[in-house]
Amino acid sequence: MSLSKQIFRDTPNSFFSVLTWRYGKQYIDVLDGIESLQRHRHGVGLSRPELLQLCQDVIDQASFPEGDPTDDSEEAQTITAPEMLRQMLQCQWLEEPRRSDYQRVYYLDSRAELLLECLRRMAHPEQVNFTDKLHLVCTRIMDEQAFEDHPLADIEVCNDNLRYGLQELRSMQQSMARLTQRQLHSDTLKENLQVLYDEFSEHISQRAYKSLIDLDLPVRMPLIQNQLESIRRNPQVVAKMELEMQKRRPDLNESEVADYVLQQLEDTQHMLNSVEPQAEAVDRRAAEFARRSFARFRYLQEVSSGRRSEVRELFETINDQYAGCKLNSLPLALQLPDLKIPHVDLLGGMDSLFTPRIQREKGTPNPLSEYFDEADIDFALDEISENINASLSVMRANSYASTLDIPEQGLASAELPTDHEQWALNTVALLLHSEALDSSYEIKTPRDSSDYTEMPDAELVDDRYIDPFTLHHK
Repeated sequence: MSLSKQIFRDTPNSFFSVLTWRYGKQYIDVLDGIESLQRHRHGVGLSRPELLQLCQDVIDQASFPEGDPTDDSEEAQTITAPEMLRQMLQCQWLEEPRRSDYQRVYYLDSRAELLLECLRRMAHPEQVNFTDKLHLVCTRIMDEQAFEDHPLADIEVCNDNLRYGLQELRSMQQSMARLTQRQLHSDTLKENLQVLYDEFSEHISQRAYKSLIDLDLPVRMPLIQNQLESIRRNPQVVAKMELEMQKRRPDLNESEVADYVLQQLEDTQHMLNSVEPQAEAVDRRAAEFARRSFARFRYLQEVSSGRRSEVRELFETINDQYAGCKLNSLPLALQLPDLKIPHVDLLGGMDSLFTPRIQREKGTPNPLSEYFDEADIDFALDEISENINASLSVMRANSYASTLDIPEQGLASAELPTDHEQWALNTVALLLHSEALDSSYEIKTPRDSSDYTEMPDAELVDDRYIDPFTLHHK
């Protein structure tokens, strides 16, 4: 059954028309007051005089729009408390149960309470918060033992958490958009700073946006989608889901059960595909807010002083007379209005402005032989060669390791050849880059063994003490 048929099956069409009528604002205030009174009655209904007095109070406080002068009907001119009460009864916002004592007692309908709660959340949105719903989904799907006992319940919990997490991401986008508009309409530095630091930094950046960044979605999402795909292709897990659904709904046939399970898995896949685009949209909103915020801050710094009109007139005159001209290209003799600002240093000359670098054509490099003799050139080349050889790079460590005859059980540090004069520097390069990703070897020490209790004494190798280690090929 469609959503519209399900809603209007027991709810009249006029139920929602109360909110869109010309006096909808007054009805909302009256219903809010009724719900507040009923909340503290502990199941006892409201009497007719109480409701009429509440309606009359709202009517007295409201300023109704004037009716159409061509309309002579009494309803177009004003509304009375009995009419409001009668309309709420006809639209089933209020119910009047029959009583044996013939007393008229009214209760607010349960559907009205739900709708009023939604209206309150729209009028007073909660502070933006990023909970751990998406983190729970990531942990649940990546857990290999999660879908063994109750896989259907697990996937339904993941879907609920995904819906709530996506709703939080959209809420973050809307909050950033509202703050951006508030920033653009701020006329003072104080209001600008309040939006930036009190609203954005405290409520969104430090709480919600920081948690979103820490979740590291770009790295996790591909792994989670691959794991979900393996779950979908696992016939045992799918069979458990269908069996669990048959226990819940024995009235469904096998085809309907299979369609339900497939729909749940497809919903999970679709929502996972929406997480990363939503997170990227939040990043764009945050970047846009930061850019507009600092631009607005700089603008207010320049023009919100006591001489705002004079400064604005200056820039407007420059824009009119020298449109399309860069600031450092303005002529020295500017025809500007007289400024009534003391100690003016604005546009005082070209010395205070940045002059761009002049691009020069590339020339042909002259050979070194025109400036130095062969002895100096050979000396410089030898010095460069020595510096390169002395650099302890991973390339040097790999080159030195390739020259060693390393057996399968490894080469002990005491067996390192010392016939080369730079063997000590080569050994230091080995130790420095043993954990590098592009190293072709690895080093193991006694600390790596499970029975390690105490580091053995250093070994004396060619008048140098070295902590024992073993060199292995990767």
